[in-house]
Order: sequence, then C-alpha cells, then structure tokens
Amino acid sequence: MPIMVVGIYVPLLPTRDLRDGSYPYSWIEEGEDFLSNLGDQSDVEVFDEGEEAGNI
Repeated sequence: MPIMVVGIYVPLLPTRDLRDGSYPYSWIEEGEDFLSNLGDQSDVEVFDEGEEAGNI
C-alpha cells in the first residue's frame, strides 16, 4: 500500500504592532497539539514537530 507524506511549510513573517515580550507565533503550539492528537486517534504519524532555520 502506498504511503502518503504531507509537508506543511509556513513562512514566519515579522509581526507588526506586537507588544513587548509577546510571542508572535503561539499558533504553532496549537498546530502541533492538533497533529499530536490526530496521531493518537488514527494511523497518522508526525515525523518532525517543528524546526527553526537559522536565527529567525
């Protein structure tokens, strides 16, 4: 049986008008939680839970 692999790539652009000390990418954790829960409920496997490229 063929295996389907899906890659999700999201460019992280600078956030305007961000309050000091605020993390602009809190939605990333929500996405990782969603994929983790999906993997618990079905035969989906998360191969990489996120990486940072360079000093972004």
